[in-house]
Order: sequence, then C-alpha cells, then structure tokens
Amino acid sequence: MNHPRNRARLASRVLAMVAALLVPLAACGVDREGPPGEFTLIIGDSYPTTHPASRDGVEFFMKRVGELTDGRVSFKYFPSDQVGKAEDYISLTRAGVTDIGVVSPPYLSAKLPLSNVADLPGMSTEACPPARALTELMSENGLLHEQEYAPRGIRMLFVGVQPKYEIFTGDGKLVTEPADMRGLLLRSSGGVLDQAVHRLGSAPVSIPGPEMYEAISRGTVDGTVLPTMSATPYRLDEVATNSTEGAPLGSFTLTYAISEEIWRQLPADLRDAVSRAGRETTEHLCRAIDAENASSREQLAEGGLTFTTLSQEQVADWRRAVAPVREQWVADMESMGRPGRATLEAMTAALREQSGGSR
Repeated sequence: MNHPRNRARLASRVLAMVAALLVPLAACGVDREGPPGEFTLIIGDSYPTTHPASRDGVEFFMKRVGELTDGRVSFKYFPSDQVGKAEDYISLTRAGVTDIGVVSPPYLSAKLPLSNVADLPGMSTEACPPARALTELMSENGLLHEQEYAPRGIRMLFVGVQPKYEIFTGDGKLVTEPADMRGLLLRSSGGVLDQAVHRLGSAPVSIPGPEMYEAISRGTVDGTVLPTMSATPYRLDEVATNSTEGAPLGSFTLTYAISEEIWRQLPADLRDAVSRAGRETTEHLCRAIDAENASSREQLAEGGLTFTTLSQEQVADWRRAVAPVREQWVADMESMGRPGRATLEAMTAALREQSGGSR
C-alpha cells in the first residue's frame, strides 16, 4: 500500500532510535507499497486480543475506518507487545516504527503528567463519562492536546478509561470505611493510586500482576487494588475473600494516538473518516468496559468472592478521605510548571457536563 514514508526512511529511524526492534519488524513483513490513494497503517499495542482495548477498541476502530473509507485505509495490527512494551509506544509512534500506538498516561507520568487527571481518585466509577470528557480535552485545541500531545508529535484518536478500582482483600478482611485501610499492605499499580493507598493509611506494594495470586494466598500482602474486570483473569476469587463495590479510588486511562506527521499527510476526507471512527470507538469501548466490569463481578461472586456495596454516605466518606490526593496532584503539577489547577478544573467541568451536571 502507498504510505507517506518509504522503507528507507523507516529503516533509518528504526536504526537510530530502536535498533533492537529491527528483527521483529522485519519478521512482520509489512508491505507499505500499493496503489495511489490507498494507505496501510501500522498499529501496535501491549494488549492481548482478548482484552477490551484490543477487541472493542482496535478491532472495532479498524473495521469502522475500513467501512468509512471504502477500504482506502487498511491496517497491520501487532498486539501483545510484539513491537514494544506499553510505555514504548509514544516514542515508537513518533519515530515512525508504528503509525498508531497505545499511549497510556499512567505509564508515562514523566511525559504526560497532566493526562493522568482522569485517574485521580473520586473522578468517576463509570467508563463513558470520563472517556467523553477526556475526548474533549485531548481533541484539537483541547487543553491536553495543546499541552502534551501536540508538543510530542502525536494526536489522540480514541480513549478508553478503565474505572472501578476496588479493594480486594484476603483472609476474611472486610473493608467498608476509609479507617479500615489503616495498616494494610496492598498491591498497587503505582502513580496516583499509590498516593491514594498511602493517604488512606495503607502501604502500597509493587508486585507484578501475575504474582498477585500467590502474594495474597501466602499473606505477603493483605490484598490488592485493581479494576473488577482485571481481577477475573488472575482468578482472585480463589484467594481474595472480600471486595468493596463503589470505592472511588481511581481509574486507568489509555489512548490510541497517531503520528502527527502521518496525520497531516492523509487526505482531508480520510482524516475526517478516521476522526469519526475514533469517536465511535470511544463510545463503543466505554460501553464494552462497563459491560466487562459487570460480567467480571458476576463471575467473581459466583467464585465465592463477597462484594460489599458501599452506601452513599460511605462513598461520601471515601471521597473526603482521598480528596487531598487531588490537591497534592495539583501542587505537584504546578511545581513542575504545568497547569495542574486548570487541568483539574477543566476535567471536572467536562465530567460534570458528561454526567448530566450531577457532579
């Protein structure tokens, strides 16, 4: 297929920036030559094809782009870390190794610190409102686009937010109030989640996901904090006994971004089609994530895990307990010369609008 850059230019960028990737890319055998007016774009990410980000994100996006462009744009998709790790794709996309890559702000706090705003505790326990709000902030002329994406030569195409970080505990430990967190050792994924766990009186522990099962089973940690949908693959219902339901502890944001250089070289009608497909994918993906969380909750409950649904009063107590984490995040951003306050206010306003003014 036709492509805005030829193989020689791609190879030189690979040699200069990611020489280690030459072998796997060559093995992929990607052909970017073809009839004029047709384009093949390379997509890479870190997710297995069974994950909603791949199944309901990338796959849906590729299908819609093909439909909207009558096949003028097609894709070569390399999931499951075939091209690089999750934190690598922002550089790989900008360098031209991939044309579109997953860009997850929680893994890129040094490069995209403001874009972690939706992951702060107390923002949302649903997937769609924050995804729509971030779309506003990350689109052209949006605050996050201007502050972080555009300066790095990338453009957001679609967004996914994985909400409902809950507290899973073993050995019969029950957590319903913020005070119940004091003294616990909890596996945490880092970033603002570590700050929330620490603020609540627990000690965050860094443990790889596949090792959570054994760590909880042996009592190395008292539990973990992660989304309901992420607990199912690790079979935590076999080692955890209890989980909160409704704790406003935070989310995980992922975006898929295209190289600005590639974007500018696509014809205007194709850019319009790709943009439309991206918006539709954001909507499709957020609904799929909410459905996956609900399905996972049923599976975990059937496996013997006890969920304790928090009352409105309890949720309010949790929100008050983690509120200082948001203020600390603002202070940290401002100390770096970043508009933390403006970003939090913009996100809160967009989220309020997407939630029907209820926040």
